Amino acid sequence: MKLRTVFSAMLLALAVSAANAQTIEPDKAAPPADQAKPATPATAAQGSGRETSPDAKAYQEANRITDPAKKIEALDKFKKDFPDSTSITSANVSILSTMASKMFGQTARIQKFAKATYQGAKDKKEKGSLAGQIADTLLTNNLLLKDAEKYAKTSLDAMNQAEYIADQKAQFAKRAASGAGRGGHGGTEPPSDADLIKRYQQSRATRLALLGRVEFKMGKVPAAQKLLDESYAANSNQPVVAAALGEIAAKQGNNTKAMDYLVTARLSGKSPASANEALVAVYSKTHNGSPAGLDALLDAEYHKRFPNPVHVDAYKATEKRSDRLVLAEVFTGSGCPPCVGADLAFEAAMERYPRKDLAVVMYHEHVPQPDPMTNPDTQARSKYYNVTGVPTYTVDGETVKGGGAGREGTKGIFDRIQTPIEKGLESAAEARLTVNASANGNSVNVTAAVDGVKSDSKDLKVHILLLEKELKYSGENGIRFHPMVVRAMGGKDDDGFALTPGAPVSFEQDWDLDKVSAGLKAHLDDYEAKGHRGNSFKFSEKKYQIDRGNLAIAVFVQDAKTKHILQSAFVDLNPAAPHVPTDNASGSK
Repeated sequence: MKLRTVFSAMLLALAVSAANAQTIEPDKAAPPADQAKPATPATAAQGSGRETSPDAKAYQEANRITDPAKKIEALDKFKKDFPDSTSITSANVSILSTMASKMFGQTARIQKFAKATYQGAKDKKEKGSLAGQIADTLLTNNLLLKDAEKYAKTSLDAMNQAEYIADQKAQFAKRAASGAGRGGHGGTEPPSDADLIKRYQQSRATRLALLGRVEFKMGKVPAAQKLLDESYAANSNQPVVAAALGEIAAKQGNNTKAMDYLVTARLSGKSPASANEALVAVYSKTHNGSPAGLDALLDAEYHKRFPNPVHVDAYKATEKRSDRLVLAEVFTGSGCPPCVGADLAFEAAMERYPRKDLAVVMYHEHVPQPDPMTNPDTQARSKYYNVTGVPTYTVDGETVKGGGAGREGTKGIFDRIQTPIEKGLESAAEARLTVNASANGNSVNVTAAVDGVKSDSKDLKVHILLLEKELKYSGENGIRFHPMVVRAMGGKDDDGFALTPGAPVSFEQDWDLDKVSAGLKAHLDDYEAKGHRGNSFKFSEKKYQIDRGNLAIAVFVQDAKTKHILQSAFVDLNPAAPHVPTDNASGSK
């Protein structure tokens, strides 16, 4: 088994499956990958400009409640108020998930509700899908595993190739008759039987994996391995399966096979703690009892497998090049699949344009998964721009439309952002900035002098940002290296300095890096303690420590009301070690 081949297919499929953006408040009750959740009114209306329906609004509001008893009460009320809503099944799964994660001592109640939910399904297809969701919920919470095994078997047994193909053809015919099969929705030609068989096998692979993971959790290793091997052969885009197979191989003493699977799972960002521990153990076992070097191996594997799909030429200034330094602000999340394309597009932009031409800053958000590079300042900046989903990105304060994509969509995003960037480079700056910055031990000092302001706005602000040029963290979207991460913002309440047009003025910002680091840790500890949208979790890493030799400063003048940026500046506090776009570190894909 080739280490590269296994994970290449996985990440590509993960990227392809990504939606255009991850919203700030996604539905938490997500079914297994092969079991599409019934379309809720909220899902159907997203991005359509239509007003949210009453049942969708009620469902969303109930799902936002963090107190488990009150949440269940609200969801029960929703079901009574809107008995015909297409969100009823989702509401039941959300209730079950809340019970399993917050009321795990009430096993009899959970069993009863799971049984009633399953029996409420109207047909074999729905029962099979719902049984899988119930099994996955129980497995996730390590609860009632015998029940999880029963539901997982029921879900797998519900699949039938002939019925699946007939159902898919019927759905296609229905869409084609309504016109939905045209205009980029698969064309007018139905999929071939060979394509449908492949889809069936991949869909079945997810249910095989679910049962295999339950068996593995129950200690039934031979049965688990057989199911997981069959699943992985049909669909290698399953990090949790790679993790389980890696753990099994490690226990069997097959170190080579274990490393293949465990490295694949680790780079996916979805590897459970037990698999990560197994990876450290296997690596140490084969490297004189020490894990030293494992991180470098993971870096090398990432660079080798996943170079940036966009390769760019260096920017050559035209005769229209102005004195403006363009600023791009990117709102992203390490657990956001469609952020991959945006992150890589801006990496490519940083390769094309030097920092005297373009500065990029990345605001990480807890969307849709907890992100250990998020902090209160990045969250506040998100609110300032009214960000409703990630990725969102702006160029000199103006939001660029288009959303996100998987890795394969990087070129499209790069093309979209190149136009406003190069337009900005040929637009005169509306202020002059002179920035002096230095780092000494735990202290960073910045002085920003502003003059030549060509605006009479009373809403001008000067923002000073502390950046870490690169952080390493394998999030759920598979991105391992994160550039220009915003660690702190300066000014009163971290919201910049008010600027009155007129005479030249200077502003000073000092940071104690120990205090900044402590603040980052406090935020992550607090977020973990409160839970992610009411759900308990633990960060695999808390990225609060700051590398003193890896810092930069971004400064910009902005009209707080219109959001237009007049001018920006960038200072590398350690120019001897500049940021080099890591995803372009190796050759073509």
